[in-house]
Amino acid sequence: MRMLFESVTTNGVTDADRIMERIATSGLDRTDLRLRTTIERLAECGDRPIDFETFAELVGPELRMISRSFQRQLAIPDWEEFYSDIQTIYRNVAPDRGGKNADYIPILRDANPERWGVAVCTVDGQRMRLGDVDVYHSIQSVSKPLNYAHALVLEGADFIHRFVGTEPSGRPFNALDMLPDMRPFNPCVNAGAIMTAGIIASGSPDQDAREITQDVMNLWSRLSGKIGEVRYSEETMLSERATAHTNFAIAYLLQGRKGLPRDVDLHKMLDLYLACCSIEMTTEMLAVAAATLANGGVCPITGEEVLPTEVVKKTLAVMQSAGMYDNAGSFTLEVGLPAKSGVAGAVLVVVPNLMGFATFSPRLDDYGNSVRGVAFCRELVDRFTFHIYDNLSGGHTGCKRDPRASQHDRKERDLSELRWAVAYGDRYATKVRDLMLDCMIDVCLADGEIKEDEITTISTTYAEIMGQPTSRQELERWIDSRRSKNDGRESPNEEQGEAAYSQLLAVLARERSSLDDNGREVILESAFRVACSDGSIEEEERVKLRAIARALGISEGVLELEIARFQRRLLQR
Repeated sequence: MRMLFESVTTNGVTDADRIMERIATSGLDRTDLRLRTTIERLAECGDRPIDFETFAELVGPELRMISRSFQRQLAIPDWEEFYSDIQTIYRNVAPDRGGKNADYIPILRDANPERWGVAVCTVDGQRMRLGDVDVYHSIQSVSKPLNYAHALVLEGADFIHRFVGTEPSGRPFNALDMLPDMRPFNPCVNAGAIMTAGIIASGSPDQDAREITQDVMNLWSRLSGKIGEVRYSEETMLSERATAHTNFAIAYLLQGRKGLPRDVDLHKMLDLYLACCSIEMTTEMLAVAAATLANGGVCPITGEEVLPTEVVKKTLAVMQSAGMYDNAGSFTLEVGLPAKSGVAGAVLVVVPNLMGFATFSPRLDDYGNSVRGVAFCRELVDRFTFHIYDNLSGGHTGCKRDPRASQHDRKERDLSELRWAVAYGDRYATKVRDLMLDCMIDVCLADGEIKEDEITTISTTYAEIMGQPTSRQELERWIDSRRSKNDGRESPNEEQGEAAYSQLLAVLARERSSLDDNGREVILESAFRVACSDGSIEEEERVKLRAIARALGISEGVLELEIARFQRRLLQR
C-alpha cells in the first residue's frame, strides 16, 4: 500500500486529481463499476491534500484494481503508448472514402457517410474512444451471432443445429442456397439468422416479437456493461419489413423445405429477425460487448458472467468462419480474428483473451462490409500480433508489437541478453552487433563521405544499445572497412555510396531468415537513430528506412508506428 501511495505523492501528500490521473493513464474509466467506491470518495475529497492514512481508507475497498492499475499489471501495460498507436492507425484510415452507404432503406441511405469511430475495451476494462463512438446506429447483422448465442443458452446446441448449420457458405448473405439437408449454412447468413430467430421465438409462444426483442436488448445491455441505453428504432423496423421481399422468400423456403421449429409462426419469426436488426447501439457499447466475448462471456467492467464460456466459443467459431459475409475467408486469411459486420457500417471484432473493439463507418464495400472498418482491421494486424496464427511465427512476425507485454521491459531484457552473449563471443549475437554497425555506417556513407557528427551519433547509439562504448580508433577501423567496399576509394562519392548501400540491403535480405525479431529490431533501430539524428525525418530518410525494413522482413506498418512515435517525441520536446 505504501508503495502505491508514494507513486502519486509529492512531499508526502497527494490529491484526488493525481490519483485520478494515474488511474486514467492505465486505461481505466471513471465510470468503471469496479472502482465506483474509490471514484465517489475521490470526488468528495475536492482539492484537499491526501495523506497515507486517508489514501489507504479511500482505496482499501477496491485495492486490487487500484494496485493493478498503478503497477501497470492490466491486460495492456503500456496503455498510453498503445493508445497513441491506435490513434495513428485511426488517422491513416480516415482519408479512405471508398464504398457507399447501403441504400435499400432511407435511414441507411441518408446516414452521414463521413462518420468514423473506433472504440476499444480490453478484458481488464481499459477503454479507448476515437471519433464518432457515441453515435447511435442500427446494429443490423451484428445482431446475428448474439442471437445465435442467445439461442444456444435457451435451447442448447443439439436442438439448434438440427435447424441451422455451422458451415461457411461462400455465398452472398441473402442467397437462397441451403446445405444438402436443407438447413441454412450458418447463423450469420440471412437464412440461418432467420431460422435462429424462429428457434428463439418458438420457445416463447406467449410473447410477441417485440417482447422477445426486449429480452435480446437486455442481453446486449449486460454484454456492454450497461454503459448506455440499448435503443430500438421503429422507423428502421418498418422500413426493413417494407423491403424484406427476399427475406420473406427465404422464410417461406425454410418453411417449405426444412420446416420451422415447433411450427413457429412465420411472420413472428421474421418480425423478430428484423426487430433485432433494428436495435440501436453506439460503437463504444459494441466494443465493451466485444470485450465480453473476448473475456469468455464475463463483462470486463462489471464482472458479471453474461454468457457461458462454451457458448462464447461456439459463437466466436461461427464469427470466424462466416461473420464477414462472403468475404469471410479473405478476412480470416488477412486479419485472422472473429468479427461481424452490419450494413449500417459497424464492425465488431474480438481478440480472444485480450480485447474487443468496434468500428463505425457507413460506406460499404461490394460484400457489405465497412470499407474503413476492414482497412482498420488490416492495419491493426499488420502492426500487432493479433492474427490467430501469429503465435506460430517462431520469432519471425515481422517485428509486430505484442501489447500484452511491456515493450520497454521486453526491450531491456532482449538487449541485456544480447550484450551478455556478445561478451562471451556468441556467434549469433556477434552477427547482430556487426550488422547493426554495418547498417549505421552504410546509411551515412550512402550520401557520400561520413561526417563527424554522424560518427558521434554512431558511437552514441552503439553505446546505448550495447551497454558499453566503443573506442574511436575501433570505430574508425570499422568505417574504413566499410569504405573499402566502395571500389577501395577512401573518399567515396554519392553514387558509390548508394552502390554500397544496395549491397548492404542484399546482405540484410540474405541474413533475415537467420535473424529473429529481436535481432531485426536492433538493426532497424540503429539505422533509424542515425537516419533521424538531425531531429527530423525527410522523405529520403523514410525511403531508406523502408528499404531496410523490407530487406529485414519487417512490416512497413511497424516502421510507420516507430516514425509516428519519433514524431510524438519531437512534439513533446
